[in-house]
Amino acid sequence: MKLLVARLLVGLLVATATATTAPPTGGSGSGGETRSANKHNTKHGFTHGQDVLILDSPSHDFVGDTQPYRFHKIVRIPCAEPFCSKESFQSLLQNSMAVVSVLSWTSKHVDVQINTVVDPASVLPFLSGVSVLVDDVQDLVDREMNRLALSQAAFASLDMESLFAPDVWFSDYHKYDQIVAWFKDLSDKFPDLITFIPSIGKTYLKKDIIGIKVGSSVNADTKPQFWFHSGDHAREWIGPATVQFLVHNLVTEYASNPTLLDSTELIIVPLMNVDGYEHTWSGNRLWRKNRRPIKKDFFGSVGVDLNRNWPAHWGEGGSSSYPFSDTYMGPSAGSEPEVQSLISFFKNDNHTRLIGAIDFHSFSQLILRPYGWTEERAPDEKHLKTAGDGIRDAIKRVSGKKYVSEREIDLYAASGTASDWFYDEEVQEWLPDRRLYAYTIELRPSADEANGANGFILPPDQIVPTGQEILAAVKYYLDYARKNPLKV
Repeated sequence: MKLLVARLLVGLLVATATATTAPPTGGSGSGGETRSANKHNTKHGFTHGQDVLILDSPSHDFVGDTQPYRFHKIVRIPCAEPFCSKESFQSLLQNSMAVVSVLSWTSKHVDVQINTVVDPASVLPFLSGVSVLVDDVQDLVDREMNRLALSQAAFASLDMESLFAPDVWFSDYHKYDQIVAWFKDLSDKFPDLITFIPSIGKTYLKKDIIGIKVGSSVNADTKPQFWFHSGDHAREWIGPATVQFLVHNLVTEYASNPTLLDSTELIIVPLMNVDGYEHTWSGNRLWRKNRRPIKKDFFGSVGVDLNRNWPAHWGEGGSSSYPFSDTYMGPSAGSEPEVQSLISFFKNDNHTRLIGAIDFHSFSQLILRPYGWTEERAPDEKHLKTAGDGIRDAIKRVSGKKYVSEREIDLYAASGTASDWFYDEEVQEWLPDRRLYAYTIELRPSADEANGANGFILPPDQIVPTGQEILAAVKYYLDYARKNPLKV
């Protein structure tokens, strides 16, 4: 009963906040909601001014709630008028406490995760022609956790050398301690190409965040540097797996093609949100945020969205001030230890040759460039677009997959993001002669291919093909940015 009451209170608070939030008036931070229906508004939450109106997944830990997705369904609603209009969509959100998440929004359909316990009748007027994609989200998560248990049991029977063999390692996802051991082993095998950093800082739960540097000794003090990180959002497992594939292939290719690592140094944080990632292995597979408890919060909410907490126009749209929201921006800009650790590592005295930075996420197959917080065009829009389009084309040549290259604000408003920080004033003050080629790349699957089920729970057989297309994309990106630095 306490659990049901708590859920009802959450729904009531969301509905109240929705109904009382003033509509956006344009300008900074109001872009996410005003996109037309043929845009790719996906996964982060439909935004309304500065407050996110829906939750992407349970962001509060109810005591004894071992099945956080029970009674949840994923449904597909055809995008016939007037449903996909802004007004009708607003009405759905304002009058229903049942909407948990809008997973994807395309020109053809909207995929919505709903809680059938909380006020299901309020959603029914909008469900003409609806199809149920996932009848039981908890069952979907349970089946994935059972699959992982079998996989982990099989891995446990292997010695380290067998586990780390590429055909075995890239056949599935791995726990954080395994990932750390894998990177350490790879650095031992390629000591002239990889520097393993056991800790660049600590998480809220005092876990070490590892870092690595990849590059040869050729031109070590003069060649340009590029930053990559992933795992901001705990449930997006394909990001860290793709980084692993990228590093492995770059170092194993060096003997036959040394040009890239002789001309470039890569600075990499393979998994930022260690606490959240480990939590997703405990059964709460769709967890997004970090694991810091929010003090004095009525609902006992846990976690801050690390990709809304960077000190780049923090809180100026596309994030939430409500702790229970999955896009909760935190109590202040840069408040989270994970963000602080990455900023400190980024601004290391040995990193003054940085000219580009990419943050890997999932899903939707997007190449997003600055800005996310304002409609204003970036000063380097021409080069940023050219490079983004080139990344898109490099992917298509390898796999045939269609990624969309666009400004982040053209997708949805988002402030306090890593990619805007990479491009923004703080980094330019530190590196006053340049701006960085900064991107957020949303990996597989596309909104259409996700089909309600395998968006964040991407099957492991997609690790290698995703890695292959991103390897080609990164090679193009490094070459273009080296030849066309963004001078100020």
